Amino acid sequence: MEEKNNTVDSHIHILPPRRTRGLVRWIKKIFPEHPATEDVTPDEVLDQLRDCGVGTFFNLVFPLKEEETEDLNVWSREIAASSPHITGFGSLHIETARKDEVTERCMVDLGLAGMKLHPYVQLFEAFSPEFEPMFRKLAELGRPFIVHTGFDIFYRQTQDFEYLREMLERHPEMPVVLVHSLFPRFGLARELLDEYPQLYLDMTNAVSAVRWYSESPGNWVDAMEGRDLALNIDYFRPLIEERSSRIMFGTDHPVGMGSPAQIYDDLAWFEFPPEVNADLLGRTARSFLEAHCRPLT
Repeated sequence: MEEKNNTVDSHIHILPPRRTRGLVRWIKKIFPEHPATEDVTPDEVLDQLRDCGVGTFFNLVFPLKEEETEDLNVWSREIAASSPHITGFGSLHIETARKDEVTERCMVDLGLAGMKLHPYVQLFEAFSPEFEPMFRKLAELGRPFIVHTGFDIFYRQTQDFEYLREMLERHPEMPVVLVHSLFPRFGLARELLDEYPQLYLDMTNAVSAVRWYSESPGNWVDAMEGRDLALNIDYFRPLIEERSSRIMFGTDHPVGMGSPAQIYDDLAWFEFPPEVNADLLGRTARSFLEAHCRPLT
């Protein structure tokens, strides 16, 4: 790996071929001109990211059915084992029995870094008592919980933010990453970030969405989160510039809001100060990995 590849992408999805094909078909229904291809391979995904200067990756998996949980977690371990620059995360399903034991297996036996849920796609509420066994085990091990948040209107679902607060109160030893930073609720994201020191934000897709809105707000009024974004847009830049040491950034490759190059161009469009960019493009993620994801002994 060349030294110039210093960027850390905190959000990619290297999945088994069947799941990758499904993801690409899904994104092309929304964005027909999206450059992703159904037969993209893990090596091609990584090469495309490296071309953008990315050297380290978080690989995020999530089972759509309970019965694929074990195989998908083993897949995540194998992908991470293929390169020292890939950090693999585990997952489970709301129907998974003994969530604490599955979580411990992911961390201890498979050597994964933490757990990821995508409640909208997995069709359940992540902030609920159902997942307390997983939360307790992660807190015991000091390992992170990464969870999709925001884009409620896009997915036509909601999340229980009151229970999110309860979860953060009950489990201060469990680092939490709010993927997409509660988009578009940047005011609430800032409030929670200041209140809970174990909390991090991931601005994946939020940056591109704000750029698109900034260039043509009229196109968003009756679609996506346009109205709520208008109410929150003034929080966006101060949140990033003042709290960048707790904020990461990724591409959602291969199904992000465009190619990796386009997504990094979206970030550059805002012209954040160099120190802020350094945090977003790797410094925060590297410190997160060092503090919370080192191998258990």
